[in-house]
Amino acid sequence: MNNKTFHVGGSIDKAIKGACELQAVAVLQEAWKITAKNFLSFFPAILGLFLAQVALLLVGLQVQLGDASVFFDAIINGGEISAEIVEAGYMANFWSDVLSAPLYVGVSLMALNHAVGLPTRPSHLVKGFPFTLVSIITMLLTSSIQGVGNAIFPLIGLFLSMAFSFAIILVCEKRTTPLKAIQYSLIATVKKLMPMTAIYLVVMIMFFFSFATAGIGLIWTIPFFFNVKGIIYRNLFGITLQVTTMKKGSDDHQNKKDDKVFDA
Repeated sequence: MNNKTFHVGGSIDKAIKGACELQAVAVLQEAWKITAKNFLSFFPAILGLFLAQVALLLVGLQVQLGDASVFFDAIINGGEISAEIVEAGYMANFWSDVLSAPLYVGVSLMALNHAVGLPTRPSHLVKGFPFTLVSIITMLLTSSIQGVGNAIFPLIGLFLSMAFSFAIILVCEKRTTPLKAIQYSLIATVKKLMPMTAIYLVVMIMFFFSFATAGIGLIWTIPFFFNVKGIIYRNLFGITLQVTTMKKGSDDHQNKKDDKVFDA
């Protein structure tokens, strides 16, 4: 069995220098195509991530309010929305994002596979589990900083959300520290601010229309969003592919590609 590694796309050095090619229209067009191609295998993983986040949200609300239905009664039925309910909702959502980070990584790594033309399976959702600790730490740091930015001015929070969006992938795919990943993601975003802003603006508009359809549009928009990020990541930072060659006489009697998009 022989293992070979190949690098596709940019690199950290190119990304922080702004020496990578990133065209908004090309990214969106490619993301649309690979979303259509991989939708049936990708959507179940997206659904798994969503259900996990909802479950964690409900647990968080239950712990803080004693009864999660109090929150939904206030929001849906126009009940009294006290400061306690608002704070409970914010904190429950915060910890839902943080604790679901390993699944978020799994979905993100699947998107990286799509960005280099490799297939995925719904079971790949658990590919992020080996990075549980580092992904939770990274999500905790980025979400906390974004929260501070939102408190200062909402547009700052939106910018930080965009600027930190690759940090959690960097710590897993490039094995960087969380702080370095945040730094690289921020610098790379600033260097390509115009095309990044254009791409994320289109995605935000898609989310707006998806919510306007009672959330039905999210079935397409969320997978599309992850694939957009996978393509941007490939163009900016590059993706390491590991190809495993099985010798004749092995169990499969053929050459295979490893389904991992990072050097394990």
